[in-house]
Amino acid sequence: MNVCFKDMILGVANRGIPALRVGRTIREMGAIYAAFFTEEDKTAPHVSKADMALRLSTVEGYLDINEIVRVAKKHNVAALHPGWGFAAEDNRFPTMCKEHGIIFIGPSETPMRKLGNKVQARNIARSLSIPVVQGSDGAVSLEEAKSVAQKIGFPVMIKSEGGGGGRGVIVVNSQEELERNFLKASNMAEASFGNPNLYIEQYLPLVRHLEIQVICDKLGNVVALDERDCSCQRKYQKLLEITPSPWKGMSLELRNALKEAAIKMVTAVGYDSIGTIEFLVDEKKNFYFIEANTRLQVEHGISELLYGIDIVEEMIRIAFGQKLRLTQEQLGPRGFAMQCRINFEDPQCDFMPNSGVITRYLSPGGEGVRLDSCVFGDYEFPKAYDSLGALLMTHGDTWEKTVSVMERALSEYFVGGLKTTIPFHKKIVTHPEFKSGEVHTKFIEGTPELISYREIIPEHLRLAGLMAEVTAMGYNPHIGLGRYRKPNDSRVGPMPVAIVSHSEKPTKNNYLPPFNPDDHRDTILTYLRESEFVEFCNTTPRDVTQSESGNRFRLFDDRLIGPLIDQCGYVSIENGGGAHYHVAMLGCMTDPWAEAEEWNRFAPNTQKLILIRSTNVLGYAPQPREVMERTGRMIVRHYHVIRCFDFLNHIDNMGPFAEIVLKSEKHIFQPAISLSWAEGFTIEHYLSVLNDILSMTGRILECAKEKAARKIILCLKDMAGVCPPRFIYDLISAILDNYPE
Repeated sequence: MNVCFKDMILGVANRGIPALRVGRTIREMGAIYAAFFTEEDKTAPHVSKADMALRLSTVEGYLDINEIVRVAKKHNVAALHPGWGFAAEDNRFPTMCKEHGIIFIGPSETPMRKLGNKVQARNIARSLSIPVVQGSDGAVSLEEAKSVAQKIGFPVMIKSEGGGGGRGVIVVNSQEELERNFLKASNMAEASFGNPNLYIEQYLPLVRHLEIQVICDKLGNVVALDERDCSCQRKYQKLLEITPSPWKGMSLELRNALKEAAIKMVTAVGYDSIGTIEFLVDEKKNFYFIEANTRLQVEHGISELLYGIDIVEEMIRIAFGQKLRLTQEQLGPRGFAMQCRINFEDPQCDFMPNSGVITRYLSPGGEGVRLDSCVFGDYEFPKAYDSLGALLMTHGDTWEKTVSVMERALSEYFVGGLKTTIPFHKKIVTHPEFKSGEVHTKFIEGTPELISYREIIPEHLRLAGLMAEVTAMGYNPHIGLGRYRKPNDSRVGPMPVAIVSHSEKPTKNNYLPPFNPDDHRDTILTYLRESEFVEFCNTTPRDVTQSESGNRFRLFDDRLIGPLIDQCGYVSIENGGGAHYHVAMLGCMTDPWAEAEEWNRFAPNTQKLILIRSTNVLGYAPQPREVMERTGRMIVRHYHVIRCFDFLNHIDNMGPFAEIVLKSEKHIFQPAISLSWAEGFTIEHYLSVLNDILSMTGRILECAKEKAARKIILCLKDMAGVCPPRFIYDLISAILDNYPE
């Protein structure tokens, strides 16, 4: 029967990757792709790439087959594809579609119900003399479960009658564990699948998990594809799939036996769509049927790569009554194919799902790579649904080639802003046991080093950092080819001492001011007030360490240069500040407090100055008073001069620091007036700000404003560097006229 799909509306009752995957085939067939979506998914890729978007009313809409069918009927949808997950295995779905004149792109209700129920499927396998894992004949009560477990021996698995995808499975090792977990498993099964019934199955520890993809039409034609190896799994959740199996124990005889068993199963129930029959295979090559999946599988794509076919298109054509276009003789697999499930989970935090904005997205490509993804840069990955973000597949003529392509593809793949399983998969595909093909279902559990990794900065970011450094500072001859700069690497080579040190205490003529950094505040301020010199503060140690991309100095360089700066007669060395601390801790991975302590050892003759931001302290957000005070106490242990500014000139925000600094006679407070060149920011305005500063100082020191003026150093901070020189001159003149001290 020929069907013209041109301009026919075909809907996908799903979201994310399955919706996008099926939607692509629908459009390639000339039909109109209608996507369903909820409020949470209104900006999702499966919606933006659709020809039609059909809204569902609630976040659970993808499970509500009543609403899906109602909306589809309203918009003249000719057929519905369920994708995988959600309502894909609800055996009421085909019947409901049929009642409303909509074609269900999947199996008919009866074979779907027979194979979809795990207990019924086990009984069908037994009737066909297909081996099954020992267990109960059907759903059991707790007492029946205990009896079955006693008979077959522990450990056993408690499994959900209506489960799938590895969910609702609990392994127990004793009668006590069985009692403790039975009700829990039943509640989990009811919540996940709407069916609380459980059955018991013997637990086989060291096995391979192999599955056979079958394609059946409504005329009785059936083909079976080569096995997919799903042994790489965690807690019965598949993480990585391969076809055909690279296991050395896999033989043509075993492959044909699995295919024959799968064909028997689907033929016995009159199955009429695509499906998957799953088996466990032990070390002796004994195989056991475990379950059937009556839907499109997540891992179907690697079978498509292996055979060069479109399984989804066959599924659609079969649903419309067309004859299967493939025969077993025509099918010719080539090479190997592999799939990594890229989940938005943190493997190092028990695979906890995470959601939020993807700040940067770089996808892999090239020969032998296929990526089915439902994310993009700036997309907000929702927390309401599954954590699967992409399916990364590779294909090669040999197993070794397929693995090497996957290694390369994973190295190209970068998702910023959220944790993913990408680095975890990198560890898997480079592991010797995986490369040998000898992976069983306990490989992940028995290889804890797979989650022992440090997320490597992607190559493009490292190269960008290197380019920025070379652009700003020039080529660094002290860094070898293939190496990246580390905190203790040098930027400069050996440096001859340019200033001769003196055996006696230096005088002003010998560069150093006539005071020690730890002298009384009044001594230092009196000298500065009466000095005939213009005194300088060297800001280089902070300026050159507050930009991660232009980070010229590290502690290694400071140790070389600091002692020389210390001999130059600066009134202070500014070697600390908010951006500096931020970059030190987050960019350079160094301890700025330890660096400050070391500066005082190798540059003991000069005061050290730090710049802080009132309530933000050394960070980028307001802090509570207690944090400000604790930080202030840490600061005065390492610095002599504390420069503090508030960008809105709210002087009271400086109070917690001012109190700590001014109450110490060996520290100098340097409040800064933040200057702007704009309407309203006049000399009178800034004199008012200065008045607030002196009032605060006088209040803390319990003295008049005139005396308070002698207890501080005033700083003028041109925030954007745009104030004209004439304005600065007039402002300083006005300040000196009002406060000559």
